[in-house]
Amino acid sequence: MPKIHRALGLSVTYPDNWTLTEDVQDDQVVGFQIQSPATAFLSVIGFDPSTSAEQAIEQVTQLISVDYDNVESEDFSPQEDSHPGILADAIGREMYFYYLDMLVHTELIAIGLPNQTILVQFQAEDAEYRSLERVYAAMLMTLCESIESTQEGLAGEPD
Repeated sequence: MPKIHRALGLSVTYPDNWTLTEDVQDDQVVGFQIQSPATAFLSVIGFDPSTSAEQAIEQVTQLISVDYDNVESEDFSPQEDSHPGILADAIGREMYFYYLDMLVHTELIAIGLPNQTILVQFQAEDAEYRSLERVYAAMLMTLCESIESTQEGLAGEPD
């Protein structure tokens, strides 16, 4: 049975054998990670709305590049047919690097929202990453659906 985690004004559905940890600062959740039993994880970080999607991607890219040598990266458009509104203005970066003897595949997606910028990171050893692409897509879909419902709720509020 899948689990649902709600934080940062979002919700995401994930496999029940994955484990959850939250990043908390000043009694506020600022991010969370959902870890598979192997090397895969989903990380979601909330940034202040003054941080653009581009800045969020660059900050995380720099952190990864400091920790690992020979990081290869390529930008992409993360727009999915099922959620073109949410991901239409999102930006993405796919990255590869070696850790020990493993090729690591990471994908960053930054979404600028009115009240925050969200950075989503999917990462795993490359073979595991490829085997989990449908799981990652489903997790991203549930995240996008929660953003849509939140934005619809905000649009209905009086000014």
